[in-house]
Amino acid sequence: MSVLTTSTGARLNYGETGTGHTVIMVHGSPGEGRAWANVIGQLQGGLHILTPDLPGYGGSDPLPRETTNRTAAMASAIGELIVSCDGPIWLCGHSYGANVALHAAVQWRNRVGGIVLLEPVFLRALQLGGDVQLYKTVQAFFVSYLVRAEFAETDAIGIMIDFWCGEGFYDKLTSRTKGFLNAAISKNAEDVRASFAETIGATALGTFDRPVMIAFGDRSPKVAAMIAASLKKLLPRAVIAPIRGATHLLLDSHAGDVARLIGMTVR
Repeated sequence: MSVLTTSTGARLNYGETGTGHTVIMVHGSPGEGRAWANVIGQLQGGLHILTPDLPGYGGSDPLPRETTNRTAAMASAIGELIVSCDGPIWLCGHSYGANVALHAAVQWRNRVGGIVLLEPVFLRALQLGGDVQLYKTVQAFFVSYLVRAEFAETDAIGIMIDFWCGEGFYDKLTSRTKGFLNAAISKNAEDVRASFAETIGATALGTFDRPVMIAFGDRSPKVAAMIAASLKKLLPRAVIAPIRGATHLLLDSHAGDVARLIGMTVR
């Protein structure tokens, strides 16, 4: 593992493998850079892959307690990794990591060749696209989750997992996986709150002139497809690729499909 010391003095931990076009892969919430292992194992080569642990995850230092715009602050850390690389890079993000990747790409667009967004939870796209009712419905659901997370209710994180992956999915997970998820619930709750507090606007998205690939599982909830459709309207060079049979956790269940998508997109 490598470490980048950011301008704030914080440690950003990241994995590194391969040679070729540089791709920074941003994991979801809760998670770590190693979440990309199965996808990386399916890639055919020709890529220089960096897999950072987002601030507060894995070996990376957390954001300061007084941080107000969490997603933008996460993106700033990724931005420093972007600047440390030679030549244009690609960003690839999953779930909340896709939100972070999108924010970083817009801010450092002159150093970015394009982005791949896998099951982005960029709920603000619904607001910007005019689907306010769906946004409010999803928001109400997650407010209920956040209340239960705040009181550290046992297995409360299962509510979030089942929302994105289907009713009963959480119960099928191993005890080890459940333990990891429950231990990280407070961090996930912060990320969920952050996703509803994002302020990036339509103008910033509309002037992002790099290619964007947006993928979602066709077995994910309706809101995943709606977010993708709204983002496509907001980003001028975006295309959508549904992944057949996949849910939100497609990095594991459909690692080969994700790897092929990345391989075809990154140039």
